[in-house]
Amino acid sequence: MKHKLLGMTALAAVLTLGACGGGNNDAMDDAAGGDNDDQAPTTEETGDATETAIESDEAGDNPSGGKNEGMQETTQGYGFKDFDLEIDVDGKDAVDASYETKEDGTFEAEYENTLEGVDYGEDNQQDEAMNELDALFKEIVLDQNVTEEEAKKKILNALEIQDYTKFELEVKFEDGQNLNIQENK
Repeated sequence: MKHKLLGMTALAAVLTLGACGGGNNDAMDDAAGGDNDDQAPTTEETGDATETAIESDEAGDNPSGGKNEGMQETTQGYGFKDFDLEIDVDGKDAVDASYETKEDGTFEAEYENTLEGVDYGEDNQQDEAMNELDALFKEIVLDQNVTEEEAKKKILNALEIQDYTKFELEVKFEDGQNLNIQENK
């Protein structure tokens, strides 16, 4: 899909540059009363390719970000496709965060942080949950080489949690590796 989109974008760029190309004779032709319309493509001719490229965009392939910005970041920037975190403080749920990418490019996201009074667990709150997770993912930056201790420390620091009674983390990286932490105090 990306190659098709790039090809269509390149075609639109070439056609647009061609419209500007016609040389420096445009001003001379206009001054001389000449008509240069048959030398360069019109906006109508180049507009179709651009519109087709935008209309054929799918979730996760949105190069300009937009509504699926989190999805685009996840598939190209976070390095993992599934993330599941549960932290308890004093034996009670404190943070429950989950993110899962689907085969069709969509995602499911939930984020609950009782310490901050945040609960985005409903289906209609996917964008809010993804915004919270996006900020967390960009702050902790997990990759396949992170140790369990480093991952735990990054997450606890990002969430400003000093002490916990339960810490469970499962991350499935895009390359197939997994990171699993289960700790109860």
